[in-house]
Amino acid sequence: METIELSRKQLYVLVWSTPLSKLILQYAISNEGFKKICKQFAIAMPVNGYWVKLKFNKEIKKTEFNPIFDEEDKIIITIREEGNLVNIDQSPLIIKTKEILTDSKSPLIVPERLSNPDILVQNTKTLHDKRKNNRYYWDDKIDTISIYVAELNYSRALRIMDTFIKLLRYRGHSFRRDINKRGPRIVVSDVEFHFSIREKNKRIPSDKLYESSTYIPTGILILKTGESFHAKEWHDGAVKLENQLAKIVAKIELDALKELEWREECRLHHIKMEEEEKIKKEFQKKREVELQKTKELFSDALYHNKAKIVREYLNELETKASLKNQLTSEL
Repeated sequence: METIELSRKQLYVLVWSTPLSKLILQYAISNEGFKKICKQFAIAMPVNGYWVKLKFNKEIKKTEFNPIFDEEDKIIITIREEGNLVNIDQSPLIIKTKEILTDSKSPLIVPERLSNPDILVQNTKTLHDKRKNNRYYWDDKIDTISIYVAELNYSRALRIMDTFIKLLRYRGHSFRRDINKRGPRIVVSDVEFHFSIREKNKRIPSDKLYESSTYIPTGILILKTGESFHAKEWHDGAVKLENQLAKIVAKIELDALKELEWREECRLHHIKMEEEEKIKKEFQKKREVELQKTKELFSDALYHNKAKIVREYLNELETKASLKNQLTSEL
């Protein structure tokens, strides 16, 4: 994205000459982002109601520019590209979600009727239809989606999953069974994600003694991604599940990126540990070699000392024998 460089004075003039509602259309920064920048650089901003009073020619109070500032007087602001809704000061999830939403080719609309379903959805529907006649029917050879909803909401769940899968495929992701042949799983850059959809049930306690509670479907669908402590659930609420698919895919992609970063950290840590272990072993080997050489040195010195003593003794013995004229061939 293209950026511009402003001084504090220039930014002051900008925020006092143009409302924030217009500035956020020109620059890739949110309302809160502009406020944070102004606070960071000690620039006063118009108070609430300033622009309305200005519009109707009412008396307004304008805060003068304060030129005193100890830090660097340099502000970089990103210019918004036409049609791009992404604000650089927003969270990665919001940025990624907007990236998906602004792609006109993204299959985001859940249709009223199932049309040209993905093979996974087609397999799931076929299996579901066959189990109506035989509830124990199962086929391990085909990949199907985990859907646990009442019959009344099955069609909606199937259409949501069909759009969800098509969006994932459009984003370049795939599906496969895991190492235990369970699945299919979503595969994003070789990172696998479990996914399923279920219906929230309401528990109705029994009014009779010794009878179990009754669970009735609520029509609220929940799409789950991931497993264990990595699991994330998305459910109907103020925003229907159909309208959360971009955010769900964005979260999966970001989680995959985190997983890859963690794997890379582990790989580098493993390399570092192997290198340290190699250095340790080489040092130990060198130490053992030097210790062995030291032992041999002491042994040689001991033999040398004994040989010296023997030679001195023989010389002394020979000298005494010669003086006494006792140096025989046997001696």
